Amino acid sequence: MNLTHRPATLADAHLYFDWANDPITRQQSFSSDPISLETHTAWFSRKLADSTALLLVFENEAGEPVGQIRFERKPVADMPDEIIVGISVDTRFRGQGLASQVIAEGCDECRKQWGAITIHAYIKPDNQSSIRSFTKAGFTFSHESGKFGVSGQERPSLVFSKTL
Repeated sequence: MNLTHRPATLADAHLYFDWANDPITRQQSFSSDPISLETHTAWFSRKLADSTALLLVFENEAGEPVGQIRFERKPVADMPDEIIVGISVDTRFRGQGLASQVIAEGCDECRKQWGAITIHAYIKPDNQSSIRSFTKAGFTFSHESGKFGVSGQERPSLVFSKTL
């Protein structure tokens, strides 16, 4: 499927809110609690203004939003910055192989913005669809991590990486 992408804007806040609170998305997130509109709106506004974040909306040929990808550049002491990626595909378009396309095209845009870098995807071990999508987009398994946690509790994750 031909997809186009564009930077997210404040007008996309409710779209991202709906995607973030999709039951399957919440289930596969490291924090599975629903997100309030107030919390989401504040977060979304901060991310749009943040030069270390890249948020892209992907649309099909009919102009329908099919998903999003987000890259966040995090400083790491005495090392190159870490780029973390997150993705969601609208429930109406799942199962069509679009996730790997969104990931690959999003990574191309990330490279244009930040140059040659390594991107990391932190994935819950039971999230087989994300593992398949990132692998299809050229990511390889790097290591296991407990980096992401909620309320001080680490959650196991698999780290997949791709160097651009």
